[in-house]
Amino acid sequence: MTKNQSKKKLSLGPRGYIALISLLIIAAAGLTIALSVSLTGLGTVQLSLADVQASRAKSLANSCLEDGLERLRLSWNDYSGSLSIGGESCIINVTTGSGSATLVATGTVSRYTQKIQIQVDSNLAVINWQEY
Repeated sequence: MTKNQSKKKLSLGPRGYIALISLLIIAAAGLTIALSVSLTGLGTVQLSLADVQASRAKSLANSCLEDGLERLRLSWNDYSGSLSIGGESCIINVTTGSGSATLVATGTVSRYTQKIQIQVDSNLAVINWQEY
């Protein structure tokens, strides 16, 4: 092989440069699309986690309400306490009056808090239910 032949093989020419630039543009576009899809998926995972934690906080608050109702059934007295379930806890406050009681339960999981307030009559029938 002569010197002229080796120089000729290394030269890309105009078509080679166009192909190289096209390849770089296509690779950049593909990378941008892949990154966008990845970030969208990450956002969806974060929303799913938030939904799960909010739902768990609501379940905790409901569990505290059930505990408060059971304590009212056994003894019609004011009560404040907490309940631990699976490493997470909720707080219940029961205030009794003549003929009705108000129960306020707060369940917290991570940064999500669910507060439920109910009012019951002396037969433990729900008069009012509010969720915050």
